[in-house]
Amino acid sequence: MPLNADEEFQLEWIKNHQMEDKDELAEIQAEAEAEARPQRATRGKKMRRNPAAWEMPNPEDEIDLHGLTSEEAAEAVERRIDDLLIAGLSVLRVIHGGGNPEYGNVKRIIDRKVRSEWKNRVVFYKVEPDNAGSSIMKIGKPRPQVTKKKK
Repeated sequence: MPLNADEEFQLEWIKNHQMEDKDELAEIQAEAEAEARPQRATRGKKMRRNPAAWEMPNPEDEIDLHGLTSEEAAEAVERRIDDLLIAGLSVLRVIHGGGNPEYGNVKRIIDRKVRSEWKNRVVFYKVEPDNAGSSIMKIGKPRPQVTKKKK
C-alpha cells in the first residue's frame, strides 16, 4: 500500500526528531542529585524509631504459641530457652500472634517474663519489624546474680 504525501512527511519528521523519554530523564536527574547530595549520618534516636533500621539476628529455632494460654506459653518458651542453651543455639523466634482475650495476652506475658524472670538469660528481645505477631529473642549464657554487700 503506497503512502500518500502526508504520511511520508510524518514518517520523515519522526525519523529526524527523536522523542525523549521524560520519565527516564527525570530518574537519571534524580539519581545524579542524590549522588551529589552529601549523606547524613543517621542518629541513634532515629534508628530506634525506625523498625526497618533494626538489625535483627536470623532465627535458629522457632516456637509457635498459638492455641496456648499465657501460662502454658510462658512454660513452653522457658523450656525452649533451656533446650537452646543445651543445644548451643542462641536465637529464637517466638510466634505469639496478635492477642486473643480468650487465652490471655500471650505477648504481654512473654514481655513481662523477659523483663523480670529471664532477664539474666535473654540478651535481645524485639518484635519483628515486618511481622507484629512474632518476636526475636537472643539468648545468652546465664549471668551470675550480683549481690550488693552491706557494710
